[in-house]
Amino acid sequence: MMPRGRRLDDAWLVEHYARGTIDDTRDAFEAEFGWRPTRQTLYVHANRLGLHKDRECSARRKDAAQRIARWSAMPEESAWMAEHDRGQRTDLLADEFEERFGWRLNRNQVNSWRARTGTQPKGRRLYGGRPRLPVGTERVSKDGYLVVKVADEADMAMSKDNWKLKHVHVWEQANGRPLPKGSCVYFADGDKGNFDPANLVEVPRRLVGVMNGLGVPWHDAESLRAVMAMAEVRVRSHEVLMSAERTCAVCGRRFVPSERQRWTYTKPPKTCPDCLAQGRKAGKGRKYDHDQLRALAASGLTQREVAERVGCCVDVVRRAMREKGEQSCTH
Repeated sequence: MMPRGRRLDDAWLVEHYARGTIDDTRDAFEAEFGWRPTRQTLYVHANRLGLHKDRECSARRKDAAQRIARWSAMPEESAWMAEHDRGQRTDLLADEFEERFGWRLNRNQVNSWRARTGTQPKGRRLYGGRPRLPVGTERVSKDGYLVVKVADEADMAMSKDNWKLKHVHVWEQANGRPLPKGSCVYFADGDKGNFDPANLVEVPRRLVGVMNGLGVPWHDAESLRAVMAMAEVRVRSHEVLMSAERTCAVCGRRFVPSERQRWTYTKPPKTCPDCLAQGRKAGKGRKYDHDQLRALAASGLTQREVAERVGCCVDVVRRAMREKGEQSCTH
């Protein structure tokens, strides 16, 4: 804790902070000013000033603290690792690295580089570590699903793709093909312990939200597929509705919604992409003065010209003209 009434000298820190370890800086500061700041005080103050330790000093922060290796910013070190990494033990590779560059890698930094480049050693462990679990081992995930080990080694380094959800694995074995991307497997009866292939149903993820929104329960594979069919009809009808040609409420032109509009909007868009690009958007529930529309039409403007001047669609102008005809008929 910094003594009351004492402050760190910014000019001195700017000149001396980069050299030596944090303890070297504390020793030098105490010799210069007669009091010793804590490590946290120096770290916080140096961070505010934007100061950092030199590379060669960072490697000497005690025995366990090592420099952070940002491999994306170290092309020379990454190239050396690619040439000299032969799958040897991490400590042996760290010894060779330290001999070449003067600072030492820890185990996590070596594993991080191997994971980044996909060069993690595979096969039987030749040294240390916990014994491997055999293929077929099962465990319960945090979500309550049963997970099974399907291979001894992961295909992607430092991943867990050699473990699969058991109901997915059973479905793949029963159907003889991998689960398609964008799909999931449902327990038709809702029982997470029933791995009967007849109880496991493939469901496209794009239908999951619609199925939950229908509010229709299912209790077996047949009823689940019926709910899927209902959701599919709703999704297809929505796609047709969103893809239909319509009139822009701003410029009055006919347009077909773009793909982005079809995926973004839950209701049919009222404004064409050209008007949206110009910053013009139809107001929600906007009310138009029909008397004004009829007066503009009576002045000699066409219905489309009236719509463009007011900023509405032609259908609004036509509706206003029809109202005038209906009023004249009643009188």
